[in-house]
Amino acid sequence: MKEINIQVTELLAGLAEECCELAQAALKLRRFYDRTNPTPISEERATEDFYEEIADVLLYMDQIPHPEEYINSIKENKLKRWKTRLKEFNNG
Repeated sequence: MKEINIQVTELLAGLAEECCELAQAALKLRRFYDRTNPTPISEERATEDFYEEIADVLLYMDQIPHPEEYINSIKENKLKRWKTRLKEFNNG
């Protein structure tokens, strides 16, 4: 079994936590736009919180070794599929 650096495992744990916080901030911003937020906050505050969580996730991603070119190729393929699905949805 490959030995895992303890620092990497801590970074992964921190990344997971920050991803959860980003998800919550995204949902709160969506609830603002849907006008379904049970604890109303301003659009500015919801947007600031969302951006702050994005920054936290990106900070962790910068610290965790990953194959950037490979990930970018996956992103490109997913974006193509996404655009195709949106086009199909819009053409109906």
